[in-house]
Amino acid sequence: MAKPTSPHLEQLRSLAGQPDEQAHFAVTLLNPRLGAQVIMAALHVLRNDPPPAARPPLLALYGHYDQKNSTRDPAANLRAAILRNLRTLVLSEDAPFLARAAATYVFPPPAFKEEGAQLRSAALNALAEVDETLARFHAVRLLANEHTDPMSGEPALTAARLLAAHHEVTTLYFYVTQDGARTAPEVLSECLRHLTSLPESMVAGLVERYGASEHEIVLVGLIDLLIHHRSGPQGVDYLAGFLQGATQLDAYRYLATVMLTSGRAALIDLLLTAARNERQRERAAILVDVLSLLQDTPEVGPIVAELRRKLAQTQLDRPAARRT
Repeated sequence: MAKPTSPHLEQLRSLAGQPDEQAHFAVTLLNPRLGAQVIMAALHVLRNDPPPAARPPLLALYGHYDQKNSTRDPAANLRAAILRNLRTLVLSEDAPFLARAAATYVFPPPAFKEEGAQLRSAALNALAEVDETLARFHAVRLLANEHTDPMSGEPALTAARLLAAHHEVTTLYFYVTQDGARTAPEVLSECLRHLTSLPESMVAGLVERYGASEHEIVLVGLIDLLIHHRSGPQGVDYLAGFLQGATQLDAYRYLATVMLTSGRAALIDLLLTAARNERQRERAAILVDVLSLLQDTPEVGPIVAELRRKLAQTQLDRPAARRT
């Protein structure tokens, strides 16, 4: 027999068309006695714009689940959700507890694997709202922490974004020069894309290091760095070679799109030259999609038409083998 739906959840859902009333009711549900399911539903309702009245119950709720040696929130999922809701309501007096949250690690059974990445990420974002200096120190610590989640890259990904917002270029550069075992692809990408003020003489080293990466997200970060560098496009020979022989097709699509929309004539000409000479079916199909954005222009229209003709007549090579 199906478990009956909580009347609190039913009432919360019934107010979906009345956002103010729904938010007010959600605040009343921030009570541990109502259970995790009801609390998570209330937090979901309040996630974008929690009213000031939510601050006291959110703080009390966090305290309830944060008791030392408590099993109430073993993987810190509730605490992370609470802090995400608190982000717009925090005050300077909250800095010490947010700093403690940013340094909280949990190892729930049975695997005893660290599961608090989302908690530290949410705490870092909230801390940045009230004490930017302290948040930056915690961000440096979390950027290369051994307990970064390998799937999401958190909280290192959040740390990288915070440091980039404060132009901590040397710290981001330090990260991308680390041994691969100490980095995560998502974080590498984020750091690379924000190194656009790096001295030109140092860019080539990053192209050599990451230009053949098997992680497409890393290639995307490198592409952003090269195209948006403050001194103008860098690594043009690398970009041209990637256009001619890429097997990582998502990164190829990204590069073609960014070049076309860059507003830089040299990059657009480079892309159109590659399109005229393209002989590989999958890349040609991507170019048709991308260049169709400008197919009404005299220069691009004929190229798109010719690519379509070749695709229809199977006059292109077989798909490139994807790199594994």
